[in-house]
Amino acid sequence: MMRVKDKVFLALDFETTGLNPEFGDRIIEIAAIPIYNTKINFKYAFHTLVNPSIFIPAEVSKFHKLNNQDISNAPSLLEVFPRFKEYVGDSIIVSHNVKMDLRFLDIAAKESGMFSIDNYYIDTLEISRYYFDKGPYNLEFLSKKFNLGIKQFHRAWDDALSTAKLFQKYIKLFSFEAITNFIKKWGD
Repeated sequence: MMRVKDKVFLALDFETTGLNPEFGDRIIEIAAIPIYNTKINFKYAFHTLVNPSIFIPAEVSKFHKLNNQDISNAPSLLEVFPRFKEYVGDSIIVSHNVKMDLRFLDIAAKESGMFSIDNYYIDTLEISRYYFDKGPYNLEFLSKKFNLGIKQFHRAWDDALSTAKLFQKYIKLFSFEAITNFIKKWGD
């Protein structure tokens, strides 16, 4: 049986060229912030832009403010994914709308010729919907609601940090044990 208290929780977020990895959208930015013993550890964070080898549509650039020039000299997914997968290791992934992020990771793994991750995960969006009758449930609203101190959104680092702080807040509000009841395994 997994000892949850001894695990690293990894708040992650991606920016992408769109919302449908199965139809060609790809990751253009990755950020992951570790949480151990309910404390954020910036020293071991992971952050990089990724060149997806496809163009970022202008309507998507308006959302996250990343354009084709920004990612033109970034490493390719083939360079980034193996390092990222090793970095993730056996940590428990924490994400807001985690299934979307994990779908992108599945495609990245396939394109990198590697097995996908099969980590345990927690979805802060699912927790939000469970505990609060009314939305909105987006990171920007929840960050403001709980005064998490995040001023910018829709970039991987800012959203990963917001997710990490929201996770910490939920632990304080509902208890570590209650929050870990939401842990699921990807691929099951």
